[in-house]
Amino acid sequence: MKAPWLRKTAWFCAILSFPVWFGAFLIPPFLPLDLAEKAVAAGLLLGAGEALFWGAALVLGAELVNRFRTPKVHTGSSFSGRRVAVIGANGGLGEAIARALLREGAELVLVGRDAGRLALLSAELKSSSFLGDLSVQAQREAAAAAGPVDHVVVATGVDVRKRLDAHTDVEVEQQLDVALLGPISVVRAWLGQTRQSLLLLGGFGDGRVALPYYSVNVAARSGLSGFVQSVNREMRQEGDERRLLYFCPAPASTTAELPFAELWTRLGSPLVAPELVADVVLQSLLSGRSGVAMGWGNRALVVAERLSTGLVDLLVHRGLGPPLREVLSSGSPLPMPPPASAPPSG
Repeated sequence: MKAPWLRKTAWFCAILSFPVWFGAFLIPPFLPLDLAEKAVAAGLLLGAGEALFWGAALVLGAELVNRFRTPKVHTGSSFSGRRVAVIGANGGLGEAIARALLREGAELVLVGRDAGRLALLSAELKSSSFLGDLSVQAQREAAAAAGPVDHVVVATGVDVRKRLDAHTDVEVEQQLDVALLGPISVVRAWLGQTRQSLLLLGGFGDGRVALPYYSVNVAARSGLSGFVQSVNREMRQEGDERRLLYFCPAPASTTAELPFAELWTRLGSPLVAPELVADVVLQSLLSGRSGVAMGWGNRALVVAERLSTGLVDLLVHRGLGPPLREVLSSGSPLPMPPPASAPPSG
């Protein structure tokens, strides 16, 4: 195993190689040099960038290649020999993710709140299953006692989309329970049993992009994003190479999103098949990343937010805000899942 300092140095060189390489095109033209000297400076920067990258590649090998290459997940064996737990397996995305994992050779552990649907899915996929209430410690621990797994996917979620003053106390508590407290509880219960990674489904880019009429949901997702970042830094300090992954899916044609299909189309993000989201989830599990935002719109909002909150304010006010207001500002409650012993799955 490579020494930690050598691995960190190699990653630093790999990341540094990109600005050095691009600097060959951006810096020399503005230097007070003649044409020949500018060409030499550009050549030196290009050479330095290449040397940094390929020097890092010699140290990191396949780890570096895999970080920048999209893993293949339609081989029928990309998860062969891996055991994966899917929390929220009886939801639209959870079921699609479970089916994709089975297609790729994974051994499944399914956890869900709908006993009948979970039993049927477990029998069809020939997997073990546990009826799980994420708010009850004993049931969380019982599911986690299923034994060691390579990955955990937390696919639970609920959205209430309307003005803040139209929220009920129950709706506020439910969103915080499902989107924040539930995933934290799962990580606490399963981390000791997980060999590689835990993927948590979130929303809105990296979790910090705040769209109107999603106020409580954004508060929960933002908290989840910060939780992921904090735990990853904590594990890194401990020399632990496992990771949490915050995953923002593209809006998918699930039961929860179909009523908003026209709105998503107007916003420039038409609904995609749950199977497509599942494939990107599998790629993310194999990638070694700690954050993935699916879709160009999500990624663009993340970049814009990091550059300038004022820019996002303008984008929302002039572009995204009007259709969101038209559809969501009435304050009428959206269909909520019936009360159950466990948080709903999205």
